[in-house]
Amino acid sequence: MSDLHPALAAFAAQRSSEFTALVGIEFAAIERGSCTLRLPIGDKHFNSTKRVHGGVVFTLLDSAMGAAAFSVLEAHESTATIECKINYTRAVVGGELECTGKVVHAGTRTIVVDGEVWQEGALVAKCLGTFARL
Repeated sequence: MSDLHPALAAFAAQRSSEFTALVGIEFAAIERGSCTLRLPIGDKHFNSTKRVHGGVVFTLLDSAMGAAAFSVLEAHESTATIECKINYTRAVVGGELECTGKVVHAGTRTIVVDGEVWQEGALVAKCLGTFARL
């Protein structure tokens, strides 16, 4: 996070939570309308079949997409996930994941965000979500 613009670095630090820290999510880049996060995979991320739990991948997506949505809000606004549709395209058994959320449309009541998770050039999951402007 040290190479981020100071204002965006402060934003990233404020958007981190105990939950994202527990999962191990790291901010890689953030700008208006876009956020990229990384997740080094560890033992705590695996399900009983030794693959990364789908909820971990979704958490990464929701976090990146939510931060991207948050980045286009006015100072007095907040946001919350209304809905998300996710497609998992491959199992993950280790390594590191990179996830980018990009605002597709920022309306007066909702924000639509596209998200993708990649690992070593391969798509792991694709998501489209709607976030409320609160």
